[in-house]
Amino acid sequence: MKLQSHLFEKLKNPINLCLVLGTLLAIAACTGGSTPPRDLLLHPSDFPDQSLTQSLETIDDSLLDGPAVLVKLNGPVFNILESLVLFESEVLALNVLAEIKQDQLTQGVFSNPEKGFDDHSGIMYETLNGEDGSTLFFVEGRALVRIAVTGENHPDKIWEIARIARKKSAN
Repeated sequence: MKLQSHLFEKLKNPINLCLVLGTLLAIAACTGGSTPPRDLLLHPSDFPDQSLTQSLETIDDSLLDGPAVLVKLNGPVFNILESLVLFESEVLALNVLAEIKQDQLTQGVFSNPEKGFDDHSGIMYETLNGEDGSTLFFVEGRALVRIAVTGENHPDKIWEIARIARKKSAN
């Protein structure tokens, strides 16, 4: 199963990115008995020193064994949007990430080595809901995770938040 690069041509547009993630959800498959995707997402309790509110969006798709979710955590200092797609295998997740990385290269986004993140897209700097933000894709096991952060010091915070998300998505 190979995704065409044109699916990821306009990743900088949040609406297009949501459509891309919807497409990914339509082709992704969860194996029975695995941890529900909702349980792999960030939660306000992951940031005990912050006062964060959470909103979840459940996406039901008949092709999936269970629901997939997007979570938004809002706080006074920063906001996080995380989405996670579970694929049948790590190889499929890495193939999708490779497509994302290829498209980001054409936009001048490079994937520099980062401790603990061998498979990541590099950080995209963009405007999310009218705010400057940073977006990062990475693979952990068979999960493709997208983290978007806005607010104070978002370029510095994204790796810290991605490390927490990576730990949770590995369960």
